[in-house]
Amino acid sequence: MGKTTKSYKREQGLTIEQLNAIDLLITGRTDKEVAEVIGVNRVTVTKWRNYDIYFQAELNKRRKEIWNVSVDRMRALMPKALERLEQEIEVENGWKIALEIIKMAGIEKQHIKDIGHDDAKKILNELADKEMFNNLFSSTSDSTREEILNDLQNKLD
Repeated sequence: MGKTTKSYKREQGLTIEQLNAIDLLITGRTDKEVAEVIGVNRVTVTKWRNYDIYFQAELNKRRKEIWNVSVDRMRALMPKALERLEQEIEVENGWKIALEIIKMAGIEKQHIKDIGHDDAKKILNELADKEMFNNLFSSTSDSTREEILNDLQNKLD
């Protein structure tokens, strides 16, 4: 039997290395640190983050989960913040911290939109839309959206 090479292609789902990379990335580790821990090249981790829509979707999904937990913790502080606000409303500057907590409790929807899609098909469609937009200004390409989607999907497979 011939020598087998490590392949990151998969029919469905992510590799163990990719799942481990996501676990580390959501804790704030850099691509280099992640690569060293899971035993791959830093460029591999960077490519996963920038070009692998399935990896991007799972990373975004995990980021949203963590954000939602953080928002729940922030909301749990609301009663204390309101109580402090009631106590400190008459004291100069004492109410500012309580008011900031109240403001922060309402920002989760905007922040989650900034994270990105957690569905690989939506990421693929977004890439196709960008390609279609770029084609509008190119005299050399008459590709249809369907052709672009197929081309992008073929590149991923």
